[in-house]
Amino acid sequence: MNQNSRSEVTELYIKKDTLSTRANLHDKYSSNKYGWFNWVFDQLQLKENMNVLELGCGTGRIWEEHEKLLPGNIKIVLTDLSPLMIEKTKEKFKGYDNFCFKAADIENIPFEDEKFDIVMANHMLYHVPDIKKALSEVSRVLKKDGCFYASTVGENSRKELEDIYSNYADKANFSFSKDLSFTLENGEEILRKFFGKIEQRFYIDALEVTSADDLMNYIISYNDIPPAIYDEIYKTIKDRINKDGVFKIRKDQGMFICVRKSHL
Repeated sequence: MNQNSRSEVTELYIKKDTLSTRANLHDKYSSNKYGWFNWVFDQLQLKENMNVLELGCGTGRIWEEHEKLLPGNIKIVLTDLSPLMIEKTKEKFKGYDNFCFKAADIENIPFEDEKFDIVMANHMLYHVPDIKKALSEVSRVLKKDGCFYASTVGENSRKELEDIYSNYADKANFSFSKDLSFTLENGEEILRKFFGKIEQRFYIDALEVTSADDLMNYIISYNDIPPAIYDEIYKTIKDRINKDGVFKIRKDQGMFICVRKSHL
């Protein structure tokens, strides 16, 4: 998936919940059993009385099972472009006064200047059509000493899958990690215009998939696979699993932790 148009994002997240399909595969087959969302939560330097904004919250996975670990009087605003995601997230956290919810676009964040101590964007900046406008908005709503947490993937993430995709690149519109607009490789350069101190952290993990059906459901959740080549890809994956007992897939994931430039 290249930098997305609004129509592509709408199809992926607003009209239907393809996010859960992908998250379920990672939950089931990730080799690092600590879990991505636990790791992300650990990176956040949460303190009492903070205002926190998550952009593109999806179904709120970062906060699940962490509700009782939150510091006192902290307020967390969960936003997403998709009303469907917001409704699913609301249901999870009903009864917790720390959370509030709003459908919102990162390119036009509906909050006043310098409101938040922390802003988060988990694996979502590469979906944003105008990333410079989005980061300008993030900087605007951050307090002067505020921190922005932005996670993403590396250009070689999913390499084993994408080697298969490359055999059919002339027959379908596949998403390649190297084509994403915001990655672990180019992210710091993009962020540097808006943030001063930038730190990069990495999460070590891989996928070890034992079901061809599960993996195909994952693939079609973000790729439009014509029926003519679906069976061929399925056979390639099935043969690999039958031979090796597992289909191993590289996962390059990490996070940029950024402090807002004081002069902005």
